[in-house]
Amino acid sequence: MVGRPGFQSAFQVDDAIGLSVSAAASAVSAFGVSRGRPTEDVVVDATRAAAAFTAHLKIDGVAPPKWADLSGYYLTRDGRQVQLHANFPHHAAGITKLLGSGPERAAVEAAVATWDADALERALVADGMIAAKLRTLAEWDAHPHARATRDLPLLSFEQIGDAPPRTLPRLRRDQGAFTGVRVLDCARVLAGPVAGHTLAAHGADVLRVGAAQLPSVPVCVLTTGAGKRNAFVDLDTPAGATTLAALLRDTHVWIDAYRPGALAARGFSAARAAALNPGVVVVELSAFDWVGPWAGRRGFDSIVQSTTGIVDAGQRAAGASQPTPLPVQVLDFATGYLAAFAAARAIAHQARVGGSWRVRVSLLRTRNWLVGLGGPRPFTPQVAQPAPGSLYETDAAWGRLTLSLPPTGQPMHAPQPLGSSEPVWLP
Repeated sequence: MVGRPGFQSAFQVDDAIGLSVSAAASAVSAFGVSRGRPTEDVVVDATRAAAAFTAHLKIDGVAPPKWADLSGYYLTRDGRQVQLHANFPHHAAGITKLLGSGPERAAVEAAVATWDADALERALVADGMIAAKLRTLAEWDAHPHARATRDLPLLSFEQIGDAPPRTLPRLRRDQGAFTGVRVLDCARVLAGPVAGHTLAAHGADVLRVGAAQLPSVPVCVLTTGAGKRNAFVDLDTPAGATTLAALLRDTHVWIDAYRPGALAARGFSAARAAALNPGVVVVELSAFDWVGPWAGRRGFDSIVQSTTGIVDAGQRAAGASQPTPLPVQVLDFATGYLAAFAAARAIAHQARVGGSWRVRVSLLRTRNWLVGLGGPRPFTPQVAQPAPGSLYETDAAWGRLTLSLPPTGQPMHAPQPLGSSEPVWLP
């Protein structure tokens, strides 16, 4: 990487950005070379990498809010803090219903102040909501889930079936490394969509599949949507299940970033994918991983930061009066780039030796890796802003968009509305 991103943090955020983006770029380049592209030096510009991690977005010159009104930190009766994640409307409604409060932030603050942090976290999570008690690093280290997951590898590769090697067409010099590769992107919010976005920047046909009835975060749809097509498939119907099975039969890489077991419960596990499509590469992403007492627990980047001591450590290291998360959502983005790295390595490996393969990455594993890089250390918080040269503008259905350039890859078409494409592969 040329330069450093320059983010101020209690932890080695710059190193995590540089390592994850460079790993993805190098693996994609090597995959391209294996398909006939010329060998070239892989150079990642730190300015562009940093900008990508900011999830920068303006629509007709105006930046939309990234957080809903009720999302944020709240003081509890026992003097602790909890974080509520309410960016999905049904989560906001569920929080106020459990609390018995009005929908205004002041009403939620008053209601939260009548609860102890542990009890409120347990009650909200049991009710399907997303919340986190802010723990110290030491408190998290002593937690049963931390002990169960601390020795997990950053990424895991597992053969899940037998298949002959797949021969992919040779590439011209002007084609991206993933040209001709079909990527089924079953992901929402950030980490999974970042992986699909990265592969799209290198020529993949990325089809993002979701359901019309599921909520989305518009900021994330736009910041990770360039280069993708978007289709709706309703797995509550036989026709929808048939459609997804047909897509899986012809995909090369399947990104499953829904909560562990969510798609498997509807008949679409990694084993089913391998049976439908011998030779497939399945990339699974989750928040709190697949093992331990909290396996499959709902969560996002900010929730993992709060739960595992990063936010508290940031506040202490900065000498701040308020909870202090990482300057950008490094866990989400780094996990997404690591997933793209793993996809490139796995599909290249499949082309050499065959087999069907599953890759797993999680926000929690990335968190453990980040903390292992060093820290906490004293710092002065600053607002993360992308450099002007790392942005571009494009016209889309929402208006004139200003977005961050991807760290590497080629220009892509503008983000498209969800459900605007047919659930089919391009010829």
